[in-house]
Amino acid sequence: MVEETSGSTQNKTKAKTTRPKAVHAWTVGDVLKWYRRHCADISQTSYEQLFAKHDITGRALLRITDITLQRMGITNNCDREAIWREIVKQRLKTDILEIRDMERVNMHYQQATHTSNKNTNLRGNPSCTQRQIP
Repeated sequence: MVEETSGSTQNKTKAKTTRPKAVHAWTVGDVLKWYRRHCADISQTSYEQLFAKHDITGRALLRITDITLQRMGITNNCDREAIWREIVKQRLKTDILEIRDMERVNMHYQQATHTSNKNTNLRGNPSCTQRQIP
């Protein structure tokens, strides 16, 4: 998997965090790296050059079907199924990451809305205001 590193230049004490580069942003080179890592041992025939020849980027990889693989020139059914299985696994990983990101955003939104509503209710409701003792 391709990773990008992000770190704060202002705070050197923080550890660098790595997060996988989004698949839809992968270049042809990133896809070839993924292929070597996940599909290289599938067959004695290397289909890596077919992915390069057809300029398969990450966005294209996520859209590939079994028929696409066949049109690319992967005619061996067993090889095609094995490569297809790896592509489906990558799709699932991508979907899971996107769902987690959406959940995080939703959680932050709910917390912000809850805090905002709580502050509004305290200010707007006379029964919630602080009473001054005479």
